[in-house]
Amino acid sequence: MSISIVIVDDHPVIRHGLENILAKHDDFLIIGQADNGNSALEVITAVHPDVVILDITMEGIDGINLISHIKKASSGTKIIIYTTHDNTNYICRALQAGALGYVLKSEKIAEVSLAIYSVQAHKLHLSSSLPPSILGELIAGNHSSQRSSATLTPREYEIASLIAQGQDPNQVANTLFISPKTVRVHRTKIMHKLSCKNIHELLLQLRQHFPQ
Repeated sequence: MSISIVIVDDHPVIRHGLENILAKHDDFLIIGQADNGNSALEVITAVHPDVVILDITMEGIDGINLISHIKKASSGTKIIIYTTHDNTNYICRALQAGALGYVLKSEKIAEVSLAIYSVQAHKLHLSSSLPPSILGELIAGNHSSQRSSATLTPREYEIASLIAQGQDPNQVANTLFISPKTVRVHRTKIMHKLSCKNIHELLLQLRQHFPQ
């Protein structure tokens, strides 16, 4: 039986390139594409794919924060992060959120195929070209609570990620389907946790932690 796949990436060249190459495998069936978090959830909820190949940097909700929403919408779907970001913070957050695969876009496309087979078998797959230092930190568990952003709750992570993209409270509220007042309350908590005195300082600090 074919492994059904949805590709989520804001670059059409990446999406179509992956589809064209993966479709050559008899074992793979591409059943959907999306270019942002909201459309991705619509597609995934409708088709319940076996595997989602997911970029991190997208308009609106970033790929890592999208993972929990995907798991709620389609609990049996396995997730592979496909990204240019190779730092420990993103890898750890992705795995903690529920991703089973993490593949760098610098890899040969064969790595993506291997990741699909691995996650479909409920096995973890990490990109073979990840720096040894990162793999060592993951194995040793040295990634916990080193960054101030590690103290944020999942909802605060979502809001912080959108603020880092330059969204104001009304835009964040529209993206997450919550009220602007709720966003401002969370923003105040984030500023307190990150010891920021004003919005400008918060924005500068968040852009060090979240993908742009």
